[in-house]
Amino acid sequence: MQFHLNYNPKKFDFTINHSHKVLLIGSCFSENVGNFLIHHKFNVLSNPNGILFNPSSIHNCLNDIVSENLIDESLILKRDDNYFSYLHHTSINANSKTELITKINSENKKAQQFLKESDYLFITFGTAFYYQHLSLNKTVANCHKQPAATFDKKCLSVLEITESYSRLLKNLKQLNPKQKVIFTVSPVKHLKDGVIENNLSKSILILAIHELIKQNTHCYYFPSYELVNDDLRDYRFYKEDLAHPNELAINYVLEKFSTTCFDEKTITTNSIINKINLALNHREMNASEPEQLKLQAFITKQKEELKKINPEIDF
Repeated sequence: MQFHLNYNPKKFDFTINHSHKVLLIGSCFSENVGNFLIHHKFNVLSNPNGILFNPSSIHNCLNDIVSENLIDESLILKRDDNYFSYLHHTSINANSKTELITKINSENKKAQQFLKESDYLFITFGTAFYYQHLSLNKTVANCHKQPAATFDKKCLSVLEITESYSRLLKNLKQLNPKQKVIFTVSPVKHLKDGVIENNLSKSILILAIHELIKQNTHCYYFPSYELVNDDLRDYRFYKEDLAHPNELAINYVLEKFSTTCFDEKTITTNSIINKINLALNHREMNASEPEQLKLQAFITKQKEELKKINPEIDF
């Protein structure tokens, strides 16, 4: 009996390997892929502004990186004893306003240099809904637990996304002509918006992305949303909140990502790196000395195998 589609996305007309630089930005899938690539020793920069959910905030982040814009101090706020930015996730914070501004501007400059040199840019949209700060007249990436009356909740249209990203993609192309852009839609359900609203939101994102791909030959789509919602299609693959895919689902999507984006050499390299990482993380409190020596011999052998396949990677 077959309990899911076992959908195999079409392989891209390019392959990603360990010599490439990869920048990821956006919702949770960008974090998942970023962590996967970092674990396997790729050269990665993931979410310099922290996790971002809506296309408008992702656009603002990339535009600031391309233009190397300094942070607008009016977008800094204090909550409890920490300082945050309305353009950044809560993970980006500092103990003082000056420290946060310095950190953000420094990271933005690093991100621009990485963007100039990157081979691939992954953009993951999470939701078409966004919050507009009423007095600042600015889209926020995070409300930082401020009063609801401070913001106006809106939903982007397909046209708004395609128009803003058409301009952004041209600027990205000028900055880095060799870069390919891979769009994807997060399979995470934004149930707080409502079930109907979540489906509407995801539809807007998918339509907008496919319009952008039609217009730009260097842009691609990876179906992470479809792999979870149409291939697996079962709440067994979600966490208890019934909104976030569980580890089993994430690993399934990453397997499909690997076969779509990697060649055989890269897949083999990843397999060896994974074995080394697992062995290095293996700590048996009561392991005997012979067992420890056996483990170390295994690690040494795997590192030798890795050197033969890809000498550039080092632990």
